[in-house]
Parts: sequence; C-alpha cells; structure tokens
Amino acid sequence: MTLQTILRVLAWASILAIVVVTDGPIGLRPVTHLSPNIERAAALAFVGGLFALAYPNRLVVIFIALGLAIGIFELAQVLFSGRHARLHDAVVKVVGLAAGIAAGHVANRLRARFHDAA
Repeated sequence: MTLQTILRVLAWASILAIVVVTDGPIGLRPVTHLSPNIERAAALAFVGGLFALAYPNRLVVIFIALGLAIGIFELAQVLFSGRHARLHDAVVKVVGLAAGIAAGHVANRLRARFHDAA
C-alpha cells in the first residue's frame, strides 16, 4: 500500500469520525480540557491537512466540498434533540479547515522540494 493510499484512507476515516462526533450521541464526543472552539478548529485542521496531503492537486475542490459538508453537518444537528446548529461553530470549523489545507499544502511543497533535491 502506498503512502498516498494510506493518506486517502485516513482522510476519509477522519471525516467519518467528524460526522459521528458532530451528529452522533453527545456521549460519543471526546472530552478534553480545551475550549470548544479550539477543539473544533483543531479537528477540522487535522481533516483538512489529511485531505490536502491525500489529494494535493485538488485543494480548492477539497475546501469547497468539505466546507459544504461542515454546513450540512451543522444543520443536521437540528434534527437531533439536545443539539444545536450555530453559524459561529461552522465558521470556526471552516477556519480550521482552511488552516489545515494550507498546512497540508506547505507540507506537500516541502516534501516535493526535498524529494527533488535528493
């Protein structure tokens, strides 16, 4: 299995985990001592980074598709009692997503630079 394949599997698994944590039972949410905004941004930065590493030539498509998915996940919370959809939460997640995609892009560029130099 190639590194690219592993990254793609991890990227899709990470978005599945986000769906479960966002729209699943509240008891499935991990408990940390960080602020909810930091948790949200960090989780989506991780997802964005994985997708950027897995699909380096599709960064704009990744941002649009995952940004839309974030909006859908937030709206889906309205269907579940005890949950709430908030624009602020979605914005924090999209900012984290963008940061992760940018970090993944930088990592890809550095990897290519070092690979070409070797």
